[in-house]
Amino acid sequence: MAAAAATVTAVSSCGKRERDIVDAGMPKKGKRGTPPPPEEVEAFLVAAESSLARRFAAKYNYDVVKDAPRDGRCEWVRVGP
Repeated sequence: MAAAAATVTAVSSCGKRERDIVDAGMPKKGKRGTPPPPEEVEAFLVAAESSLARRFAAKYNYDVVKDAPRDGRCEWVRVGP
């Protein structure tokens, strides 16, 4: 028995109604708002950086701002020059 090779072609038959259902979860493209003022962005980033530095110092007893170890449960040893 000879095996017949079949070619399958995929055709998109997505109608308007199906497209509306698929696009229902996507936000509509619209007018973009104005960006926040640079002072507000700077204040936000300073607060976020400060928060991360405090969390890191509390966890690893190392002050990243001063680049120096603090007293605590971890012992820091300098490896480089």
